[in-house]
Amino acid sequence: MTAPRGRDHGSVYLHVLVSSLLITIIGLGALSAVRLQTRSARLARQSAQARNCAVSAVELGLVLVKQNSTWRTARPNGVWISNKPLGDGLLTLAGVDPVDGVLSDSVYEPLVLTGTGTAGPARHKTQVTLVPVVEPLAALNTCLHAAGVITIAVGKRISVLYAPLSGNAQLVNNGTIDGSAEVLSANPAGTHGPLTVGVPAKPLPDASVITKYANKATPIPFPVTGEIDKVVLGPGCNPWGGATDPNGLYVLNTNNHDVKIKRSRIYGTLVILASGKTVTIEGPVCCQNYRSDFPALIVQGKLVINCASFDTWLSEVTEGKNYNPVGAPYGGVCDDDQADLYPNDIRGLVHVEGTLRLQNTSRVMGAVLCNGAVTIEGTNTIQHDSALYTRPPDGYTFVDRMQISPNSWQQVID
Repeated sequence: MTAPRGRDHGSVYLHVLVSSLLITIIGLGALSAVRLQTRSARLARQSAQARNCAVSAVELGLVLVKQNSTWRTARPNGVWISNKPLGDGLLTLAGVDPVDGVLSDSVYEPLVLTGTGTAGPARHKTQVTLVPVVEPLAALNTCLHAAGVITIAVGKRISVLYAPLSGNAQLVNNGTIDGSAEVLSANPAGTHGPLTVGVPAKPLPDASVITKYANKATPIPFPVTGEIDKVVLGPGCNPWGGATDPNGLYVLNTNNHDVKIKRSRIYGTLVILASGKTVTIEGPVCCQNYRSDFPALIVQGKLVINCASFDTWLSEVTEGKNYNPVGAPYGGVCDDDQADLYPNDIRGLVHVEGTLRLQNTSRVMGAVLCNGAVTIEGTNTIQHDSALYTRPPDGYTFVDRMQISPNSWQQVID
């Protein structure tokens, strides 16, 4: 018996319908896959663009720092550039001082550059840290360096050992230089060792260095007599009965008076504020820095060093005083007797903001920096200490440039 034909037609129709539905589902799935692939590719491109914008922002920051020496004052602590277009994305650059949030207060502090890149919904942040490259002042590699004229009086002599005498101005040599000299010009040249003229100026520290030391120093009183005589000053020794300074750093404000220092021992750093007035070191005086990264003597004013360094010593017997009590050891030794001798000279860095006169047979074992003119009025000696240049005192350096801190490139995740 033959089945009804209508049932066959219904089965065929059902098969066709199912097949069409499957084809439609497959087509929609394929279309969805294509859309997902397209979206994924777009997101990948946007992510790459955001990353490129972030890196480009940091690289732009590196250029801005390199090309503008005043970037610390020209740029804010925060956003430097905001949403600058680059290709299909935007970049933002921020520069921050991580120490105290103030870019302009110190050239010795680091800088963190952060670049943010955006492209569509993609966002990427890249960060790098720059640190200052600190170099010693070239002037520290001399026995004596002056910004003003250096004059050697008639018949007088200066011996400079292991480093040259140096000046940013003229050398007027009416006497003798034992050792080398490098100056801008020389007339007359007098008697000298190797002489180089036309030398470029060497920078000297500015007044802010003196202010920095003075502000963190322990004050000592100005003597009513105008003389500091037969005293011992050290990290644990303050003859005026005030607080002692653990760094041996003391400041004397002369209150617009001259002051004289004699028959004394200073084991530390003495800052003397005598703007326009004269400070005289009249030996025998033994002056030596306590901290190797501090100068021995800083004078804001005129300085006269008048020590018979090769003829006399600072003698406990002669002065009837113990010069190495507890709090001010000499050679690591303290005692309570009065039988010791001490060299009559200055050991360490001497920094003078005003003029300098070297008299008698004064001797400095270290270096002398003078922001004014220098006059040689005796038979003087300066023996250079190379450690002042290889390990310069705090503040007697300059920032040559900023450089990327090793391993500081990184992606930042908020």
